[in-house]
Amino acid sequence: MTSDKRFITALFFLSLISFVMKKIVVSAPGKIHLSGEHAVVYGKPAVVVSTSKRMYVTLETSNSPAKNDDSQVVLSNLRRKDAYINEILKIIETKYKIPLSDSLLITINSDIVRSCGMGSSAALAVALIGAVLLYIGQPWNRQIINELAFQAEKFKHGNASGSDPTIVTHGGLLWYRKELDFLKTFWLLPFKIPKNFAPFLLINTGRVENTGELVKAVRKRKELDKPGFTSLITRIEEVTRGMTGAIHDEDEIDFRDSIQENERLLEQLGVVSISVKQLVRKIESIGGVAKISGAGGIKSGSGVVLAVHEDPKVLMDISQKFNFPYFQAIFGGEGVKIEQIVT
Repeated sequence: MTSDKRFITALFFLSLISFVMKKIVVSAPGKIHLSGEHAVVYGKPAVVVSTSKRMYVTLETSNSPAKNDDSQVVLSNLRRKDAYINEILKIIETKYKIPLSDSLLITINSDIVRSCGMGSSAALAVALIGAVLLYIGQPWNRQIINELAFQAEKFKHGNASGSDPTIVTHGGLLWYRKELDFLKTFWLLPFKIPKNFAPFLLINTGRVENTGELVKAVRKRKELDKPGFTSLITRIEEVTRGMTGAIHDEDEIDFRDSIQENERLLEQLGVVSISVKQLVRKIESIGGVAKISGAGGIKSGSGVVLAVHEDPKVLMDISQKFNFPYFQAIFGGEGVKIEQIVT
């Protein structure tokens, strides 16, 4: 079959799918890095957990009733406005050689804080890819969703580790290591963060830089002092291993010590702003621990901070004094899932 005939066949197949499928809703969770930020880019392990905060992507055929609000956008318009979404869709079109209908309607709703280290871009890629694969008649395959989302994340962030799309795809508690760009190993750990651990509070300190800029800043630090950098990320690996063992053994003291040590190492890596260091020191002064989660931030805030104390109200009071919003989330939630299919 010639390429022209294959293209015509693809168009015909897509028109049939579009006629049958009226609405598809897929969701994906946000994530929190417990340990291993930045070091994971250089082949060290990371421990990541999914959250109860989710992003929802809805695809509808153009003859579906319009919502008449700003959340629903014609796909062609969204592709022109958002380079990341356009890249995600190009990746799918290239793999399956099926052009997507420009008149397809898309709605994106999210509970995940954006640009603060909770994996919002990975959640978008995973949920959108999952929805589109269903729309074009492909089987539900988490491995393929993860692989395509990783390609999109590399476009978005440059030297991405792949941990974000992996935890967002599979959910739960994840041990992740990037061996090579084409070889990533991960284990979905068969245990959870113990329920008897003190509750977590997530504090949104904001962020100016994007993840790609912060990854580049860390790479520059490596180039300036390779021996020192190697020593630092090796120590982060040790902390990641210790934290994983503490979760498994339900040892809250070691778990908290790992959080505190991880924060100190990330500060040495240069990805924690002055204001966030002050926040962390204040939390430590009243018997709690806290660390950034994700790429961090240098100029002002450092994204979402994971804080732990026996009394969450104390953490809330501190957050208010620093004028940082806060929220709570359940850890270990389900990965990407199909919410609704209407035919």
